[in-house]
Amino acid sequence: MKFIYTIILQFVFFIVPIWANSTVVLTVIDEGNGFNDIRFKGGFSNWDVLQGYDDGSNGDTIAGDGIWTIVLDELSGSASYEWGAIDTDNGDGTTCDACNGSDGWGTWLLDIIGEPNQEFFIDSNGYITGSTSIIIPYQGGEITKTVLFSVDMTEWLDEEGSTGLNVFSVSRGDQMQVRAGFNAWGCEDPSNCIMTRTPGTNIFTLATNITGFPLTEMEYKYYLDLSSSSVEYLENTYGDLYDGIGWEDSPRFGGANRTFVLGLEDETNLLEIGLEGYYDLPAGGIIPTGQEITITFSVDMADAINQGFNPEEDTVYISIQDRWLTYLQGLEDGYKTYASSHGDGTYFVNQSFTGPFPWHMLYTWGFYDVSLEAYVQEGGGFGFGRSRARYQHADIDNDCQWNDYTFPMDNWQFEPPLLVEEFDPEMICTTLELEKSYSPEKFTLKNNFPNPFNPFTTIEYELPFDTYIELTIFDARGRTVKNLINEKRFSGKSTIQWNAKDNHGQTVPSGIYFFAMNAGDFKKTNKMIFIK
Repeated sequence: MKFIYTIILQFVFFIVPIWANSTVVLTVIDEGNGFNDIRFKGGFSNWDVLQGYDDGSNGDTIAGDGIWTIVLDELSGSASYEWGAIDTDNGDGTTCDACNGSDGWGTWLLDIIGEPNQEFFIDSNGYITGSTSIIIPYQGGEITKTVLFSVDMTEWLDEEGSTGLNVFSVSRGDQMQVRAGFNAWGCEDPSNCIMTRTPGTNIFTLATNITGFPLTEMEYKYYLDLSSSSVEYLENTYGDLYDGIGWEDSPRFGGANRTFVLGLEDETNLLEIGLEGYYDLPAGGIIPTGQEITITFSVDMADAINQGFNPEEDTVYISIQDRWLTYLQGLEDGYKTYASSHGDGTYFVNQSFTGPFPWHMLYTWGFYDVSLEAYVQEGGGFGFGRSRARYQHADIDNDCQWNDYTFPMDNWQFEPPLLVEEFDPEMICTTLELEKSYSPEKFTLKNNFPNPFNPFTTIEYELPFDTYIELTIFDARGRTVKNLINEKRFSGKSTIQWNAKDNHGQTVPSGIYFFAMNAGDFKKTNKMIFIK
């Protein structure tokens, strides 16, 4: 429905451009998944949730047919509206009522089908175009798997001998957490949030049961929860902390949330997320303390003219999006610096950083529109590539020297996804030859990884010389379960994997187990946990 208003004045007629209002009907078609409480949200509601209906009322045609409906009256044009819908199931056995984060966010239905926010348009005459309906095909029913998260904190630890950023301290009471939709992006239940350090390593793990559709993308992030002692220490050292600084922005996802899918049911009912680094920062990905490096950023602004950029009067800037980087460099949150012009429509910034700082850069380009007195910036949102992500590489010879570095030219791009350089750990400055020639000075039996595990775990040990060793698995009652090694082994660092099977080839029950190594006078026993 549309209305055109004409105002008539005595002697003179004026057509006044008052935009038409429209009624928009949005639907979500559930093809058999059994969603029981679908709600809508979007720009029309300031992203607050609005109740949908499948009961034959409020614009819905047939009760119980899986077509959920909402009627939006008096939406004005000319305008565009992004939108989506949720089911109130939080994915952890709870449901949300407000669904505003206070009691969960529900399940974002577009994630199930891998679609971005939908969008419809209302023109000045009230005509509606774009997407007003979402179809959710049948997903095959929910499954439950044990999901194992693992994060390497080597370059973040503030411990004796650490050479990284010296931020995270176990002794001060800091925690590593996984926050995601399955725990309502919080930590009310520590058992499905807090990660445990594997003794003798810098690796933190969490094993938790997650229920969901097999092929639905689930989002998560690692969160560094600072204790009051660490907050005091950091603020006394570097100044006031930024709000929400513990949330990571993954360079591999361009600052967006990480994702995984449960996958189809299998014999293990286990999903092991590969080892990741907080902020995707691996061991070796730190420019050393005290070293100053200048990084050159550049951009071609030709495509920005479509957004109103006027090179004659507008200024170009770069904004660094990594809050830990800017904080530890003494820069303000949302730091930006203005670019210099080459005179040909391209601009550049030379930005110096002093180590230690990460080898990655998260950033966006923007400009100040003089005519509008407003800033216009690339990116945004929560999806893949909301920020640009590039990596500073070692010398071309990969000789473990970090020097001034120039990134390739960017092209202005208003909408995500922005460019995300492919993650290549082999380009990190690591002394591979030293690792190959490593010679242990003593016997060592390290803790298994992952732990807890299902069904595979790896045990690492070191021998200072060739010798006969025994490596045996025992249950909690001290009974022999599996003889892993009973022979002479060569010196050096070695690993062996256990598949949770005993000497008879049978999978052992869930529970606590011990592995013991005997080598001459060296004897050591460690504990591990097997879960099904």
